[in-house]
Amino acid sequence: MGNSDVIEGETMQNAAELSSEAIVVALQKTAELAPELRLPYAERLLEHAVQTRDPVASALVAQLMDSDPTLDTPLEAQLYTHLQEQPDAVYAFIRTHLVDQCNECWLERLKLAAAAALKVATTDAAASTTADWLTLIAREPAKYELGDVLHAGLLAAQERAHDDPELARVLIGLAAKRDAAVLEQYLNDTEFMAALPNNVGMVLRDFAGDPLALLQNRGLELFMVGMSRAAHACATDLFTPSAIAGIWELYVGAQSIPSLPPKYQAETIIQLWLEGGVKCLSSEALEMLAIQILTSRRDDLFLQLLHQENGAKVILPRLIFILERSHRTIEDAMNLIGRIVAAGDMQPLEAVATYIQMLKGLEWQRETLPLMQQLCRTLLKHPEISAPPDILWRLVEVGSEFKDELVTKTALKRALATLVDEEDEPALIENLRRVNSQTAWSPSVHDLMMDWWRGFIRQQPVSRLGRLDKALEGKRGLDEARSVLQTLWSVRRMMGGQNMPDFAQAVQTAYNVLGALADAFEANSKRAFHFDPDTARAELNAQADMLPPQERQVLANNLRELALVIGNMGDNRTRANLMRRGDEVDRELMSGEELPHSSVDAMKWLAGYWGGTQTDDDDDEGSPKTAVDTRLL
Repeated sequence: MGNSDVIEGETMQNAAELSSEAIVVALQKTAELAPELRLPYAERLLEHAVQTRDPVASALVAQLMDSDPTLDTPLEAQLYTHLQEQPDAVYAFIRTHLVDQCNECWLERLKLAAAAALKVATTDAAASTTADWLTLIAREPAKYELGDVLHAGLLAAQERAHDDPELARVLIGLAAKRDAAVLEQYLNDTEFMAALPNNVGMVLRDFAGDPLALLQNRGLELFMVGMSRAAHACATDLFTPSAIAGIWELYVGAQSIPSLPPKYQAETIIQLWLEGGVKCLSSEALEMLAIQILTSRRDDLFLQLLHQENGAKVILPRLIFILERSHRTIEDAMNLIGRIVAAGDMQPLEAVATYIQMLKGLEWQRETLPLMQQLCRTLLKHPEISAPPDILWRLVEVGSEFKDELVTKTALKRALATLVDEEDEPALIENLRRVNSQTAWSPSVHDLMMDWWRGFIRQQPVSRLGRLDKALEGKRGLDEARSVLQTLWSVRRMMGGQNMPDFAQAVQTAYNVLGALADAFEANSKRAFHFDPDTARAELNAQADMLPPQERQVLANNLRELALVIGNMGDNRTRANLMRRGDEVDRELMSGEELPHSSVDAMKWLAGYWGGTQTDDDDDEGSPKTAVDTRLL
């Protein structure tokens, strides 16, 4: 049959006998087609399009409906009659046309078709068909406005999922992506949750399983739902370090999931951990959370995490590892520790231990000098805190190497105190030699060592002074230390075990005796001296009976020895080159400007000291820093 025959001769009764190709050709030239034939031809073509899903036929019928209102209404009615038996075909017909023409009319038709298709799928079709239809509709563009249809379909399929794990899996995945209200209803349905299979069920229901596998296989939405539910339940097993890192990445990126309500967002989960993560997370997960926080330089959140009950107890032992993994600088670490101490989550003693551990880990390198300084400042501020001797000596060594007085002096003062109980004289002297060498670069640090040595020596008994002097003999660089010891020894020998009043009385007696001898027997410009031995003997014999023979012998010996001492003292007076300066040397000895070189010089120096003509700037109870040359004492 030719096209002209169709146009001119066919009636409504035989339109059904025409081929679809002939009808397409006829309808493509509607201007040449009799008006009474347009509708039956169009109905015949619509029937063909629905049955075969022929894209050419579907497009032409839809075009006719859009262009001719007289055809649109009856064809729409015909289309709806197919919804009862072939909703999927009707949906496909409408969906194809919406690709090119998305108007309100066709959107409503699509909604009706989708609703009809879902009704059949959720009641009469197999569960797999239900899942397929819901998945199809869920994936449609938002502009098709099928949200309400999907919502109704998800609810309608809920009960069927109680007995079909695979359907339950599909439904909860769709709800998480498209319908938060339905998602909540699923999560609160015990039978539905019990039906969830395999890893999906373990994560969402039991807070177990592999959350990263859920993320990889089922998407971010279900992963976050599982994480959030576990966080709210204070569950532990799901939060592996990798899961923690993934959630933190979402948090710092301010990446929200549009389909999920706030309680399933990363921000809510992080906040839950900041409030109770210490009791809800494993140590590894908590450690990873802390690392992520500090890596992102969110120190405020780290302090919040630490301030939880037992937070400091759990986290602080791993603080150094956390700082290392977060790649923070030494300055950052010190500032953070300072803030932790200020907040009361770390005691100064713990801060000291942390600094020491960090220094050990960083092997005391030069860049750790600020850390050493911070450690020493803390020790200065808290004198009650002790540090291990090996650490103190290490600080002395490194501080001297870097020529830092704060570190060296702070550590040296405490390190020297550890030598007080050292009974091994050679070991003690070796330590003194080492410290003397290390402190030579700084007069003030060296003075600190010598002040300690003076104080230490003064506490030793006379018996030990001899052993120490022998141990110091021949030790290079320790002349000053030996001078201190010998000076103390000399002063103690001078005092003879007497207290100051007794010594003062003895000096007075000696002065009186020597003065009397000088007045009696020294010649001067006013008179010549002539000695008559007979007279002297007669005068002395008059009182001879007052002393027993034994005491007279003692007196004789003492006078002889005293004469020898006086002679030696006179012979060893101030050195010849100094004696030429006369009174000037005496003044310098009295003021302490010149050091004594003999016992006569020592008497002048001591006279100036006790007479108040010397300035004593020593810290050790009036013991002057100026050392006395004891070689002639």
